[in-house]
Amino acid sequence: MKLEVETTADSQWGTNSYLVEDMDTQDAVVIDANSEPHAVIEAARTRGARVRAILLTHTDVDHIAGLPALLEAFGQVPVAVHPAEREVIAEGKPLRRVFPFESPPVPSPDSLVEGKPYRAGSLEFEVLHTPGHSPGGVTLKIGNHLFTGDALFAGSIGRSDFANSDGAALLEGIRTKLLTQDEQSVVLAGHGPPSTIAREKRYNPFL
Repeated sequence: MKLEVETTADSQWGTNSYLVEDMDTQDAVVIDANSEPHAVIEAARTRGARVRAILLTHTDVDHIAGLPALLEAFGQVPVAVHPAEREVIAEGKPLRRVFPFESPPVPSPDSLVEGKPYRAGSLEFEVLHTPGHSPGGVTLKIGNHLFTGDALFAGSIGRSDFANSDGAALLEGIRTKLLTQDEQSVVLAGHGPPSTIAREKRYNPFL
């Protein structure tokens, strides 16, 4: 499978949305829905990609703000989220009380569960539960790409000072599930530039 990954970031939070496309079939997914969804919508249209699902690494406002626009653009494709944060999507309840956010509910979202591959067209993702920044944080693995959400960044790690965060769980997940991946694996985080597992093992001051 020849994968193409296109990154768009919003100007408000610097949150990355990713368009992940199987070049052989043009099946694609969008990973995370930042606050400027027009950029990833335009990327999909330009490429002729067929978006089969929207996958959420977690449900902080900056990762779901563009969801209504994505669903309007791509039709009612499945939205997938870890069960620990399902109600944010299914019932429109904000993940954090400090960031109240009104989001139209998405009925019956799909589940991203560790140990159960998630298929969207010809694409298949391995799901790694990497909580700590938030209860339902996941990393999505396909080929040598790791979409780490707000768990692991280039040179940093996610915040764990929120009421429903857990710093020990964050570090445990990073060390046991991410740093054990092939060192050439590409880290594509919720914010900032790409990195590799080798680089993070060597240079990340938080690890």
